[in-house]
Amino acid sequence: MRTISLRMPDRLLEEIDRLVEQGSYANRTDAFRDAARLLVRSQVGILQGEPLPLDKDELWEETMRDLAKRGSVDP
Repeated sequence: MRTISLRMPDRLLEEIDRLVEQGSYANRTDAFRDAARLLVRSQVGILQGEPLPLDKDELWEETMRDLAKRGSVDP
């Protein structure tokens, strides 16, 4: 696994920190990894010129189910 650094607006970082404080993620790194997975999953069809496998509502619901399984949010 590689380490990267990035710059981000304070407001967005505060929101990420709030997710960590609420227990949705163990730390910032886990939150950013999850965000990257979600981005790649939502864009992969577009990058290959194919329709998205899920629409955004389905993708959101799937993400919330995954978080609920981890106990990070209420189902």
